[in-house]
Amino acid sequence: VDRIDFSNETTSEPGNNLIVDKQGLAAVSGGASKRIKGSRTYGYFSDGVVDRIDFSNETRTTLGNNINGANGLAAVSSSSYGYFGGGYNPPGPSLLSIVSRIDFSSETTSTPGNDLSQARRNLAAVSSSSYGYFGDGLNNPGNTVRERIDRIDFSSETTTAPGNILPQERGALAACSSSSYGYFAGGRDPDESPIYVDTVDRIDFSNETTSAPGYN
Repeated sequence: VDRIDFSNETTSEPGNNLIVDKQGLAAVSGGASKRIKGSRTYGYFSDGVVDRIDFSNETRTTLGNNINGANGLAAVSSSSYGYFGGGYNPPGPSLLSIVSRIDFSSETTSTPGNDLSQARRNLAAVSSSSYGYFGDGLNNPGNTVRERIDRIDFSSETTTAPGNILPQERGALAACSSSSYGYFAGGRDPDESPIYVDTVDRIDFSNETTSAPGYN
């Protein structure tokens, strides 16, 4: 586990690492602190097994709760739950569309039953206050890419495909969000050469339109 200090942007290794070496994992943060309104108390890392890091003392605990999709999944969070979607279970390349949920209040995991519209791996996700958006990803066979966006409604836990796809197909990308926009960046496109891309795509949370702002 590496740490970045938001006050000065320095990086360090706190020393409390995940229980085993992992790849293709995803993470959410949750568990609102009673001391500081709106703060998050824990971070949860999953590659199938959930590791928790306590933000107050940076200790790591393995919860032992399983999340479907051990590699190449993506995650979003509301104030109450974290949602892990897509991925695959090694060693086989079979893909998953399952959305699994962790309840921040009890740290139990479950599958709400409303999955992604298409099985895929190495996707990325962003969230607004009301919705989570899972974008792009690789789809077997042949590592073809999908620019599809799936949306999960945090109030009802239903998933839909809003219909606004990202401007560029790619997998193995990363994403982050502000209160107004979600940004999908980098990744690779097996159908193009060179396969790696540096572009940034954006989704507007107010109207769910997508665009390429023009910066890399």
